[in-house]
Amino acid sequence: MKLNSIQVIDEGYFLVNEHQNFRFDKNIAKSFIEKLEFPIIILDTEFFNNSHDNSDYDKKLYDDKNKDLVYVVQYSFAKSLKEISSRDNKKAIKSISIKRNFNDKSYNFYSQYEKMVVSFLNMCRNKDIKTIVCAGASNDIKIINIWVNNYKKLFSKRPLKMTFLNKEKNETNVNFFDVYDILQNCFSFSNTKSNGEEFWNKNNLPSGKQNDEMISLTSMKKFFGWFDQIVDNIFKTEKHDIYSMCCEAYTFFSYPLDKKISFESYKRMNNTIKKVIDHCYNDVLKILIFFDFIFEFTYNFYDKNKYIKK
Repeated sequence: MKLNSIQVIDEGYFLVNEHQNFRFDKNIAKSFIEKLEFPIIILDTEFFNNSHDNSDYDKKLYDDKNKDLVYVVQYSFAKSLKEISSRDNKKAIKSISIKRNFNDKSYNFYSQYEKMVVSFLNMCRNKDIKTIVCAGASNDIKIINIWVNNYKKLFSKRPLKMTFLNKEKNETNVNFFDVYDILQNCFSFSNTKSNGEEFWNKNNLPSGKQNDEMISLTSMKKFFGWFDQIVDNIFKTEKHDIYSMCCEAYTFFSYPLDKKISFESYKRMNNTIKKVIDHCYNDVLKILIFFDFIFEFTYNFYDKNKYIKK
């Protein structure tokens, strides 16, 4: 977000330009933020399942026990929102991913998958992570809950601080925080683009909680789309939809070992994996920038808020 770009109209009421304004309730934001237990890990994953399988291969990577298989994890650690607000978040994102070399006979998806999962969980334990933060976390919650239950033995002596016992299900669950709770409950936006045109079909979005004549935004994509005039161009380029890339990723990782793949096909599919990693990186960076924005408007006075015009 560009600094010194937002004007204060009134307490909790802000102007971006002559056509766009928004409301923000910092007290509600505080009530959500106080639920966050630090340190946290902000993450995004990409996975495939049977819906991404367009191949005619006899052997499938997925099965009834592993319906969703993660092949990319992008993540960032933080000890506080203040830390996020004061650092260069572009350099604070790391990655774990499945890899496949050209016509590599030793390639084993399941071996790499297990190493990736164990590495991720050990990392969370060693960093004393208490909360996993996502945007729209339903799939991530389901997958990581499976991971922590499948690898309980790893943490018999030193438990994962981000887990708790779900007594109703009698299973270990992970402490998750969904940033959409803040987005949808603390903000209300004018339904306008920076040029004055309608931003979205109002019938397809909920009303704002602070003003029912305004709209509530339901995704990070919409949030950054609404603020497009003041969003810095720091994201990696994305030209392809994530679903089609996940389909190609499944084809790439499930390609039979006894079949040779042309180098051109390998290069194309491997490049798709790199694009997925970029997509995942962007999603984590958006959450970090969103948290930075929330911190400034929740905890700083207007004269100290770096986004407010002085």
